[in-house]
Amino acid sequence: MSSIPDGDASTGTSSSAPSGSARPPAVPETCANCGRTFVGDYCPACGQRAEPELSIISILGGFVRELIDTERGLWRTFRDLTLHPGTAVRAYLAGARQPFTNPGRYLLVGALVITAFSATLQGVGAPDSNIGRLAVIVANGFRSGLQGAGETAPLEGTAWSAAVQDLEQLGAYPALVLMLIAGLVGLLYWALFRRDTNSPAEAFAVGTYATAHAVILYQCTNVVFELLVHYGALETGISTTFEWALRVLLFVYPSVLTYGCFGASMRNSVKGGLGFAWGYIEAAFVALVGLAGYAEWLLWAYPDAYSGSGPGMAVAVALASVLLLVHGAFELYARYRHGGHSA
Repeated sequence: MSSIPDGDASTGTSSSAPSGSARPPAVPETCANCGRTFVGDYCPACGQRAEPELSIISILGGFVRELIDTERGLWRTFRDLTLHPGTAVRAYLAGARQPFTNPGRYLLVGALVITAFSATLQGVGAPDSNIGRLAVIVANGFRSGLQGAGETAPLEGTAWSAAVQDLEQLGAYPALVLMLIAGLVGLLYWALFRRDTNSPAEAFAVGTYATAHAVILYQCTNVVFELLVHYGALETGISTTFEWALRVLLFVYPSVLTYGCFGASMRNSVKGGLGFAWGYIEAAFVALVGLAGYAEWLLWAYPDAYSGSGPGMAVAVALASVLLLVHGAFELYARYRHGGHSA
């Protein structure tokens, strides 16, 4: 008479394997969403992940996992966009989605990097050079320019001054400026590379990757340098040179990406750098338009708190007109190129 080996009598599986390699039996899970009983990490019926009971660790871990998209190659995206950006973006456009982090999610990672690094430098008292500083510099310079050009009434105590101060105190403004730049660069790339892309979405993907990664490289390098200078590991005298080198990196990287993505030609490289540079500058102009509108709202909501609105909405209209003219020029160029003429 045969006997059943020790183990699961219902399946006849043997437990005669060495004890060192024995594995505990898999525990079936019941999907809380559809009720399907299964073994594994995901429900085969509805795709919901098998999660343990809620805990603070699991909530925070889920936030980090969803933010950086650990299952979709954040590290590979960063590595490939650094070492061979054109090839990586070209592969993504060709349909290789699985190995790379989605462009929008990568932009969110860039926004988190900017916010965290800006807070770190401000916390230790080091100079904070971030992607949004241009908006503040232009706003302050515009205010000083108005006074230097013969503006009789000082702008101190005006709604415009309060609006600029509020912008400087808004901790998330570098991240907001980054997203604004990415959107503007996407629009410009659709005009500049219309013959090389099949849809506006592809142009926006290229613009988003170029903007996000250029800024991530800039901010990571900048925070390391500023901390070294702040704590005396490097001389302060090289700060200006290094800052200019970083800005060159910021504007050269999109040129390198479009050079490799759309064909190895100097024209594609120049167009990529030009599109990013104008999107960067234009974001500061858009910020000025928003500040002018915000200053007008402050004056309307609190008429007794401020002596005047400052530049006012006339400035916003003038700047908006300039922006429309420039975008119109890019669009005319795109139509000219798309019609088969040589640029």
